Amino acid sequence: MNFLRRTLDGVSIPLIAVVLGLLASSLFVLLANVSPIDTYQQLFCEGFGPRGCQTFGDLFVFQAPNEDGTTTTVFAPLYGSGGSRLALILEQATPLILTALSATVAFQAGMFSIGMNGQLIMGAITVAFLGVWLPAQIYGVAGVADYDSAPELLRTIMHLIVPLVCMAAAMVVGAVYSWIPGYLKVKLNVNELISTIIFNAIAVQLVGYLVNFPLRSDQNNIARTARIDDTAWLIPFNRTFFADVEWFSGARVGVGLFIALIAAALVWFYLKRTTAGYEQRMTRGSSLFARFGGIATGKAALRAMLISGALSGLAGAIAILGVERRVVDGYNQTQTGFDGVFVAILAREAIVGILIIAPIFAGLNLGAINLQFGDLPRQLGGIIISFIILFNAMEDWIRERLRALFKPRPRPEAPSPDAKEAAPS
Repeated sequence: MNFLRRTLDGVSIPLIAVVLGLLASSLFVLLANVSPIDTYQQLFCEGFGPRGCQTFGDLFVFQAPNEDGTTTTVFAPLYGSGGSRLALILEQATPLILTALSATVAFQAGMFSIGMNGQLIMGAITVAFLGVWLPAQIYGVAGVADYDSAPELLRTIMHLIVPLVCMAAAMVVGAVYSWIPGYLKVKLNVNELISTIIFNAIAVQLVGYLVNFPLRSDQNNIARTARIDDTAWLIPFNRTFFADVEWFSGARVGVGLFIALIAAALVWFYLKRTTAGYEQRMTRGSSLFARFGGIATGKAALRAMLISGALSGLAGAIAILGVERRVVDGYNQTQTGFDGVFVAILAREAIVGILIIAPIFAGLNLGAINLQFGDLPRQLGGIIISFIILFNAMEDWIRERLRALFKPRPRPEAPSPDAKEAAPS
């Protein structure tokens, strides 16, 4: 019962923040000379609705067109003719879940790290290199030229081993890249917010250099790395198990989603059910008290930064191994790491909240991008999301208003019989 109450408490504030953010954004929508209702219908239809969605009602019950010109009433989330946008949401929510978990682990140790973006792209460039180099070395040892000429047994073994090695390497790179700002904080008292911002900038420049020069695969107009080998590819569902299911058409969601869910379960267990997780939470709650209690707060903070960086590195690995298959110039400007921080804040660092908020955030981003196809300013989507984050930061104010709204009003006391007799006639 307490778990259910905490879960509802962790989800209710973000949902209220979404509603308030939409209401506040209406002013800017009106300034753009468009109807807020029409704008929000398009925002949610483009983000969460089936193909052909026009109204809020279509998000739940949809009149699907048939080949003979008739329509059939269907349950919209399960309707996937031409592919479901919900599948795209799951694809985009996967790295958001991992970077939000990364931020949560760091925040729970009192380390306000926002270096997830740098750690993610460092993990991405690591697997972009290993996904090409490692299979080439294995083929050389086996005496074969490439994937097509390799025996079936070798390909099967490589399909299992190569992605695991790539993900492990990305986690190590992300962990080390996160550990450095943590060490600077613990040993030299360098502000981790500033150092992680600087490390993000360093990662952007470094990855940009690697993509444009030593790892560039061809002289295409846009610099890019070579495509990872097929044995390193985390093949999406629409190419394997659900190849005939149209719901997954056009989306590259795959095994990475299950990896993100497993990571969420492990992070919850670590924070709530292990001694190390308890030490980490105590370090955040009261560092001085924790030290007097015999907890090595510095070690707890560094451990948190290592785990945090490993999760962000894993997010970058899955983005390349399961979706992009190469790093293209400009990928280092991705905002996925920062969005993961926003998701963690919106979810109030609750693991269940992250699993709920990440798809919602991904859907809002998807809808905001597609607003431009309806002759609406794309920037409106960014304004809406910004207001939602702003209202979520006003958590205490929202709680006070809810408490005042639902607080029972005292009833006036009825006069006692003695008071009635003493009253003048």
